[in-house]
Amino acid sequence: YTMENKKLAFYTCFYGSSINDAFVIPKEPSLKYDCFYYTNNKDILELIKDSVWIGVYDDVPVTENLVESQYSSKEVRVKPSEYKELLPYDYTCYLDSKLQDINELFIEDLIAKYFIEQNYVMLLRQHWYHHGSGGGNVWEEAFESMFQSRYRAQMGIVNSYIRNQISKGFSPITEKHYATGLIIKNMKHERARELETVWWDHIKECGTQCQISFFFVKQLFDGLIHPFSENPFLSDFKPEATLHYVEDLVDIKTP
Repeated sequence: YTMENKKLAFYTCFYGSSINDAFVIPKEPSLKYDCFYYTNNKDILELIKDSVWIGVYDDVPVTENLVESQYSSKEVRVKPSEYKELLPYDYTCYLDSKLQDINELFIEDLIAKYFIEQNYVMLLRQHWYHHGSGGGNVWEEAFESMFQSRYRAQMGIVNSYIRNQISKGFSPITEKHYATGLIIKNMKHERARELETVWWDHIKECGTQCQISFFFVKQLFDGLIHPFSENPFLSDFKPEATLHYVEDLVDIKTP
């Protein structure tokens, strides 16, 4: 099984003003496949015009409000089938704009093994914080995220969302916890659009901390989403080093 005659696109995004930690242009992940950069920031478009990145201007208001900007970026991340540039592709690989040195050959191997040889709909990296224990607790993820101001602002709705999902019978504990900064998608899978719709509905209820919403969404697609533990980077790049924390702790209690 090979990638011959298969169409893959890499893409990333940034929404907001130029005064933002996420205002980053990652190194191009491929010289072989198309690479798209979605943004409402014209400074980004100017900076990438002579690069491999194909700029796609999204005409939504630019704001310094991190929560509002996050909703725009989450929509691109979660719903690639809604964007005409990505719809023709067999597979897409989303990368957070802060991720660097993606290993193109590794992505191809994952696609061959889990999409072509098998029939998974999505691949994500197993969260590096939980490799030792294997699993994770959604309350732990919620607590850790509250160190970031953009998520701390949504603490109330996150708390309510988690309690609501548990009341519906979802488990707050998972065997394997996923990071959502790198998402490989089988666009032609019969349940691809369904997954996008369900996840987006959960984000609208949970807020922009998509690893929390995905914690429960994945339970609805058991057997169709694969977590990989291998390093997807060409270097020793550590995504955890890109996180920006505030010093004050937020009290979010596990019931």
